[in-house]
Amino acid sequence: MSRQGGALNPAKKVASTRTEPGGDELWQALARAVMWEAAVCGMPTPEIVRRLEQVVEGASVERLRQAILTCEASGLAGKVEADGERWDALLGDAERRAFGVHFTPAHVADRLVSLLDDGEESAVAEAGLVVDPACGAGALLLAAGRRWPGRALVGVEREEGLALACGLRLLAAQRRGEAGDVRVIVGDGLDRLEDDTEGRAGVVVMNPPYVPEKGNGAFLAGVLADHPRFECVRGARVDLLYYFLARSVELLSDGGQAAWLTPPHWLGADGADALRAYLLDEGAMERFAWLKAGDVFDAAPGTEVLLASFRKGSARREAMWGGSVSAGEFRWTAVAPGSLGSGRWRPRVDQGGLDWGRRVRREGRPLGELVRDFQGVVSGADRVTRRHVAHFGGVEEGWEVGTPIFLSEEAEPPAGWAVLGGYVRPLLRSGRLEASRVYRGEEVHGWMLYLCEELPQEHLEAVEEVLGPYRPILERRREVVQGKMPWYRLHWPRDRAAMAAPKLVVPRRAPRPCFALDLSGAIVSSDCTILLAPPDIEDAEGYLCALMKALNSAHTERYLGTFGKRKGALLEFYSSPLRELPVRFEWP
Repeated sequence: MSRQGGALNPAKKVASTRTEPGGDELWQALARAVMWEAAVCGMPTPEIVRRLEQVVEGASVERLRQAILTCEASGLAGKVEADGERWDALLGDAERRAFGVHFTPAHVADRLVSLLDDGEESAVAEAGLVVDPACGAGALLLAAGRRWPGRALVGVEREEGLALACGLRLLAAQRRGEAGDVRVIVGDGLDRLEDDTEGRAGVVVMNPPYVPEKGNGAFLAGVLADHPRFECVRGARVDLLYYFLARSVELLSDGGQAAWLTPPHWLGADGADALRAYLLDEGAMERFAWLKAGDVFDAAPGTEVLLASFRKGSARREAMWGGSVSAGEFRWTAVAPGSLGSGRWRPRVDQGGLDWGRRVRREGRPLGELVRDFQGVVSGADRVTRRHVAHFGGVEEGWEVGTPIFLSEEAEPPAGWAVLGGYVRPLLRSGRLEASRVYRGEEVHGWMLYLCEELPQEHLEAVEEVLGPYRPILERRREVVQGKMPWYRLHWPRDRAAMAAPKLVVPRRAPRPCFALDLSGAIVSSDCTILLAPPDIEDAEGYLCALMKALNSAHTERYLGTFGKRKGALLEFYSSPLRELPVRFEWP
């Protein structure tokens, strides 16, 4: 199914590689689309359904027939608004959020397909077969049909209603002369096909499903158990799209090309090192292009999406990267050879930037050798949210959205927390940190109930008074359910001594370096990374103050902007890029 993750909500409720059937609205729209196609073709609606049944393998059309009867009885006829980017809305907000569904707009599909060449020596020109193993409503297959009229088009889609929608649209493209043979298979896009499609596709186009590793470990382990051949691309962390990228390579003939629409993180993610090595072994990357996510997917403002193409076997074109200059064009620049090596890929970094990076790595020391790092406190429930109200009986409980549970950003602690006064601690948050500032306790950004351990019996009555009203929320946290911690404790409180020690604090995402020194012993929230001096440093305050000056430099900003990780315009100050950051730093 064509989806985009990056900044979208992942599939939290997936238990297998099959989705639940689409809602009634989707089937009603599909029924109306069939009725419209029948009117356009001048043939009975049952004949369109019969043809659709022949094209979509593994689908039952009984629900479609019932939907058509309902539409006819209700007088619902006429053209339905069913462009590719509209079908996701028909699934309903809850289902789209649950499964990360977001479809490819037609203009983006055309731009993705434009990355592929169609020269005389290309497998694109020689082979007619175009495959999309996650086809959704067929936007990418239709774009391929517009570019190469008459090609055979094959899609795989696990949601039956969407597979039928794709089949109907491909039949219409065939009628217009934009497609040759068309075929849609209801099933898991990672499954091997039972015919000779395997390994003979000239083109694979795909916007793969995005289910990230975080929070979905059991699901992804199940996917790998079902498809053990993809062990070759599994790193320390793995997203579902890694398996789909490997699957697209598997489908290609020698010299065939794949075009992918994905989040860009896999170019540099630590867990994608095995995937990148696999791609280099199987062929070569040829094109990289970036679009602002807000121009593609309304749900992901402020980030980027990646359009990339790959050729199996020996590459025939120089690798290029492009930035968008107009609605239909990219400005192309050659990729520096050293940017696509065994480590992270940096296709937008020129040769001068690569040489500079090598030099500063020789001259500096990795920050990971100079400090210890960890994330701030994770409560598991800072405050009451709309989701809490909707899913935990909040209306009956009288909860109000925004009410503090563990965290308050008011000038003074909530009055109701007074009975737990010994556990109320000042808090620093990322959005209010000032670069190079030393915090000594004169300013705090909020307050936290720092419940970091199992409490003595005499304090539990006060805990029940303050947190008891929100116990249904707190008891559903994973480590409470697993019996690893009491219901009232912070999810990940971190080390008490580390919080009390002098420490550098930096937002986990910021447009530029914003390291501050905390000497107040404040609690630091989860949106920050914390750096501590090594245990053998006697003057930790002086050491960190000198290091703060080096870290807030233009050198740090340039290095992380070039070789670090980004979220749109924001630099990421997570542990992994920080540990690798080379710092020119000497301490007496």
